[in-house]
Amino acid sequence: MIRELEKIKGRHTELVSVYIPAGYNLYEVINQLVEERSTAENIKSKSTRKNVVAALEKIIQYLRLFKQTPPNGLAIFAGNVSKFEGKDDIRLWAIEPPEKLETKIYWCDQVFVLDPLKEMVKEKDVYGLIVLDAKEATIGLLKGRKVIIRKRLESTVPSKTVKGGMCLHKSTLIKLANKQEVPINKVKKGDEVLSYDFAEGKVKVGVVKEVYKRKVEKARKIFFGKDSIIASYDHLFFVKNDKIEEKFVENLEKQDVLLLLEGEEIKEIRIKNMSETFIEASIFFYDLEVEPYGNYFANSLLVHNSQGRYDRLREDAINEFLSKVGKVASNIFLEEKVIGVLIGGPGPVKERMVKEDYLHYQIKNKVLAVKDVGYTDEYGLEELVKRSEDVLQQAEIFKEKKLLSDFFVRLREGENAIVGFEKTLKALEACAIDELIIVEDFEYVRKHLVCENGHKKVAIMKREEKAKCEICGKDMSVEREEEIFDEIVLKAEEIGAKVSIVSGETEEGKGFKSMGGIGAILRFKIE
Repeated sequence: MIRELEKIKGRHTELVSVYIPAGYNLYEVINQLVEERSTAENIKSKSTRKNVVAALEKIIQYLRLFKQTPPNGLAIFAGNVSKFEGKDDIRLWAIEPPEKLETKIYWCDQVFVLDPLKEMVKEKDVYGLIVLDAKEATIGLLKGRKVIIRKRLESTVPSKTVKGGMCLHKSTLIKLANKQEVPINKVKKGDEVLSYDFAEGKVKVGVVKEVYKRKVEKARKIFFGKDSIIASYDHLFFVKNDKIEEKFVENLEKQDVLLLLEGEEIKEIRIKNMSETFIEASIFFYDLEVEPYGNYFANSLLVHNSQGRYDRLREDAINEFLSKVGKVASNIFLEEKVIGVLIGGPGPVKERMVKEDYLHYQIKNKVLAVKDVGYTDEYGLEELVKRSEDVLQQAEIFKEKKLLSDFFVRLREGENAIVGFEKTLKALEACAIDELIIVEDFEYVRKHLVCENGHKKVAIMKREEKAKCEICGKDMSVEREEEIFDEIVLKAEEIGAKVSIVSGETEEGKGFKSMGGIGAILRFKIE
């Protein structure tokens, strides 16, 4: 029916298309069309006015036969399809779509609006979609033109600008394993320092794996007992309230309890006061990376480990997150039998997702493109599809070229394959077809013919093909032309055959079209 409607052209904007979404109030649509009919009475052209009003009236009367909108919605088309000027032939077509309609349309034009229906009946290849960064990922599918969200995942990866980094004043004294104290800017890689094992609750020896330094513009001076310590706002201290927890300097409060080393024991001491300190540009702040306990004593206070530890924690968290995304996405894509995968995101994590082995090998081999997109949510999926239109187009062409190339090989090698209109129809009647291949611009139609002497016949022939009367030999003209594409496809589907519709524009498609534009892979040979 779609192909039949596609061929109809109105003389003016007088062909009416109405799409009613699933679940929509039918009476609201009828009322709207009644209003449109009244508006159409003002059309200046008499013939256009007459045809539009007649088409709307036909649709309104048809809709009044329904008590409610069908489950999947309704698509209705009406208009004057007469080939002769001044003659009326108002016809109506109604289709309950195979899928739920989501779009409400009223449109009057020289052609019918058919894109929503075409998209539904088109064979839908399924593509896998992933948009992600280090914080979150959204996994989806592309079916036809519809993007479907399947899973959202959030990570526990800490910010890249990690807090808890190189952040103590250069004069801060570090307690070494030999009980001596040295300024932090004098500590070297490999030095042994005192550290605290929270698991055993004991002071132990740790090893400095790395020393870091940086400049800061301002810091906070923390007063405790008779001493003080200057730290940048992003350093972590251990604070004991109901339990021991980590607190950034910027979040510390007066009376917070810090942990202080006195001799061999850990004592509790409260913060007396704090003040902001501006730092000269020439002054460096330092921090240490200490293993295995991740802490050390600075001015006798227990403070947290360095940036390096957080970098490793971040790296471990990213790895864990990507593993989870890869596993979830692979399971979804394998189940859906996707033919390709698109991956996008705003940062470098997307490339890592592809290069390393986070995806199942079958899914990894189907990655078509990695694109820069600005979002990692449903908008990111839409943007990914938009930015990948060229890739999707090439993938579709490649699939068709491979299908036809394999088909030609079968023909040459005498396997169960046939080509040509008559042979394919014969195989179809014998239910012998496993896969039907047909070009989208199929040339064969059913023509109702008549000659000048009134002799009539019905014949299936190519659209441009001419016919002569078998009785009198006169040229025959076409009274009516009917598409048979849908009939053939429907018959193939009824016998359980796969249907592949290919373009006639590729090199392989042009060759296939020259052979009749129709062929099949057979379940069994026929004579």
